[in-house]
Amino acid sequence: MGQLVFLNECSHLANHTHPVIAKDLLCTLVDVLVSIRAILPNATLLCAEPLATLQLGDSYSVAQCLNERGIVRERARLLLSMGGRAPFRIAQDLFGDPDPGITVYRHCGNPVEGIGLAELYGGLPVSFAIPPWLVATIQLDVEQLTTDVEHRWIVETRHASVSDHVRLHRLWLISLRCRDIVNAVDLYNRRNDLFPSLEFGRNLQSNLQDLQPPAFWQVVQYLCRLDESVEQWDPKTAHAPEYPPHTTDEHESRKRLCYFPDTNGVSTCCSWHGRFTPGPGRIHFKVEADPKRAIVAYIGRKL
Repeated sequence: MGQLVFLNECSHLANHTHPVIAKDLLCTLVDVLVSIRAILPNATLLCAEPLATLQLGDSYSVAQCLNERGIVRERARLLLSMGGRAPFRIAQDLFGDPDPGITVYRHCGNPVEGIGLAELYGGLPVSFAIPPWLVATIQLDVEQLTTDVEHRWIVETRHASVSDHVRLHRLWLISLRCRDIVNAVDLYNRRNDLFPSLEFGRNLQSNLQDLQPPAFWQVVQYLCRLDESVEQWDPKTAHAPEYPPHTTDEHESRKRLCYFPDTNGVSTCCSWHGRFTPGPGRIHFKVEADPKRAIVAYIGRKL
């Protein structure tokens, strides 16, 4: 399933909103989407109506706002490139219908279709930064009818209306990069998009194809965490990244076993490693500061 972002239709601006305020609120929303795109480069924004014609106030649309002076052109293009999907239900055409029945999501008694679909599809709802949407999580009342049986429950879903909310959800958003991986071939073919801070060594493709579930999915999660730790690393202030849990350096007596060929065929020592199960699985790598990256050299059984 894709990396979906849903614009909360209940946060659309009222007709009496002043154009200056509307422009500020749109710029805040663009900042949120820029932050999301930095984590999820393939994120798609889904709206209740075409974004360009969305009214921000009386006779004032998103397209008019973006064409005014003072709007950064690159940000305007990003917003329009993310907002090409409307109405919400186009998600069914793209990814099928995950609703097992008829499900209605409400916030303070009011139906919230965009936020509800984000919950159903495992995406992130975003809103214009106005009350009551200035929160990082939203509590929803859920009513679901399946085969003549009605279920009711309460769910708390992630949400963003300012960039700080995106930072709070960062690790969860990173996990979405890997959620739609199909298999080892798919992971390897999309490795540069999925793990921009990692470089895969010469034999990694066959290493990945040799893995069986659940080991493969443990490796996927570890690679996600390693990529994030390298991305956040500042070589000027720290000797090494803050590695994921269960990462250690090999003992000196065993480092002779940790030489692997890089993409150029040159063998180098990659003694740092993470662990996965079942069995004693190892993910060997080394980090470099210039350019900043982790070179993943081996994934398989303990050497």
